[in-house]
Amino acid sequence: MGTAKKITQTQRTALLAITSTMRSSPTNSLEIHANLYLGPLLIQHVLFNSLIHISTLPPHHPLNPIVTRIAKRGPVKHHQSALHLMMRHLAVDPRTVETIHPCPTHPNSHTPFATSIANSKDDAIAEFRICNTRTMIFTDGSSTSRKVGAAASLYMDYNHIATLRFHLGDDTEHTVFEAEAVGLILAAQLLSTRNEATFPATIFADNQAVIKSGAQPTAKPGHYLLFRFRKLVQHLQEKKDLDDKAINLNWIAGHADIEGNELADREAKLAALRKETASPRRELPKTLWKKLPMSTSAALLLFFPSIVGFARLW
Repeated sequence: MGTAKKITQTQRTALLAITSTMRSSPTNSLEIHANLYLGPLLIQHVLFNSLIHISTLPPHHPLNPIVTRIAKRGPVKHHQSALHLMMRHLAVDPRTVETIHPCPTHPNSHTPFATSIANSKDDAIAEFRICNTRTMIFTDGSSTSRKVGAAASLYMDYNHIATLRFHLGDDTEHTVFEAEAVGLILAAQLLSTRNEATFPATIFADNQAVIKSGAQPTAKPGHYLLFRFRKLVQHLQEKKDLDDKAINLNWIAGHADIEGNELADREAKLAALRKETASPRRELPKTLWKKLPMSTSAALLLFFPSIVGFARLW
């Protein structure tokens, strides 16, 4: 309580200088006009970000076993550490948060597929029109009714063959970026399991960020899914003796009246509605058999609903 009070007093001095108002002005009003957190909420924000960051540490990090042990043990009555307090009052279980590796891929590793992003929507449509691969897979991720889902639809000679759907969960735990990445994983599964698939094959996605990140995943939220996609493609290459040009990942403009893309969009929305609309577990890759961990991007949004409940800590 004393620390929060001192921070509030210091912040009030700065607020009076920023807003140039009377010294009798209420602090809450000054903070709103200056777009700053209240003192206690500023402390909470820093602690919440720190706990989320600690929760993403990989298993080989020295802090990981300590955090895991505290999470398994549960609340303690005496000799509580800062980690005990943060986990109890911020209601975050580190075991449910995604792991972010500092270097998910080797710096010299090659990309097992070719990528292409057109300069404009018209160019993307033109590239699709002249695409001559028999096998095409359209992927998409969607968030609807506060739920998130992904889908991938396989086309052979412009005829729809099969579709895979996956339900990620609530949008409080997952993001559309994750759904787009899961769509790529589903595409790799279709190429690996469907006998109709021929090579070279083209995967179409309407999210440029996923395509760029898929070429070289980094230490960012959701990129572990892109690393899994790359592993599936590499396994497919070894299984069918393919080269790096056998699979192409291209950007396609969304809502451009392209049948495959529109179908993938509808299927992704259907997958998002409820878990029962997802494809059977046996048809999905093993990497999607378990519930996906919470996205750190989504977890940071949980800070705002927990504001009132955390005030009692101070």
